[in-house]
Amino acid sequence: MFPGSSALRLSSSPPISERAARVLLLEADAQRRIELECLLQSEGYETLALGDADEVMRLAAEYEPDLVLLNMQLPGASGPEVCGELKAYDPRRHHPIVLFSYEDPDERVVAGGLLAGADDFIRVTERTLELRARIRVQLRNKRHLDALQRLRQERDSLRRDAQLDALTGVMNRRSLESEVISRCERRERFGALFIDVDHFKSINDQFGHEMGDRVLMDLADTLRSGIRPGDVVARYGGEEFVVLVAGAGPESARLVAERLRKGVESMPLPTRGPAQVAVSIGTAVFDPRSEDQSWDELLRRADAALYAAKRAGRNRVVMFSAELVPPVEAGDTCSVRLNRLRTVEEKALAFRSRSG
Repeated sequence: MFPGSSALRLSSSPPISERAARVLLLEADAQRRIELECLLQSEGYETLALGDADEVMRLAAEYEPDLVLLNMQLPGASGPEVCGELKAYDPRRHHPIVLFSYEDPDERVVAGGLLAGADDFIRVTERTLELRARIRVQLRNKRHLDALQRLRQERDSLRRDAQLDALTGVMNRRSLESEVISRCERRERFGALFIDVDHFKSINDQFGHEMGDRVLMDLADTLRSGIRPGDVVARYGGEEFVVLVAGAGPESARLVAERLRKGVESMPLPTRGPAQVAVSIGTAVFDPRSEDQSWDELLRRADAALYAAKRAGRNRVVMFSAELVPPVEAGDTCSVRLNRLRTVEEKALAFRSRSG
């Protein structure tokens, strides 16, 4: 049937470096099916040959072929119809489909097959070198597409890793600040909740840093499960987390913070760990109607409210108010007010580092 099949040895090595390429062959005629199967195997391909289209969908999913070789004329179904079903079954998976025929089909039939999703068409004659070459070209194209897809997946994975905290899997500080800036620039109203684990140092000291890491991971999961789509949770650093609440005003931000505080207080903890974990939360709201607000000012206000919650006894929520910022005195310059605010922040940091 295929004279001269050894006239051109393109290479018996499989085109896919990790394994032999898998070819799914669909040919109703038994003799022709055997001949084509032998030709494919002589090229080093792993071949699964079918006589009808009844099981082609299931086997295509299980066998995961690298190429489908499909006769245009099949009993009970046409090649273009089967081709269309294969392409629609899982659009994310690309396996080239080569339609073939032993006759000279009508031009409209060939065009229909190509429009249905076929990657190539060939009339099987004595020109076996062309058949081999066309199959190899399609497998080469698939190999390049697979490599491109892997590169894209790796790129996306690296991009996600750069945006997420390695321990907890929530957004990291850099991504949080970018998100805050973006929301401020879009002039959206939202709440910022600064969350700090109470007495976290004693957890590390008493149960070890591995248990401390486990507590932080459980805390991140609890915060993540307690927010809505559109809200975000981030690890700001150490045992500090920040939640952004989309569209929140002062009272709704406080209510969300209180719900999260109670959720952390009642979250299940590992055995041989602390009996309970509590958090202090400071809340502030970015209001686009206020001209004196910026993203860094918003975070400073939420942090000042957090410090007030710590000072008031911990395990509580405090909303930001003007009383938490040093008053403006007569004759104050911008630099004087900024230094006074920095002094307050330094005291807050020192207090939290001493008391956890």
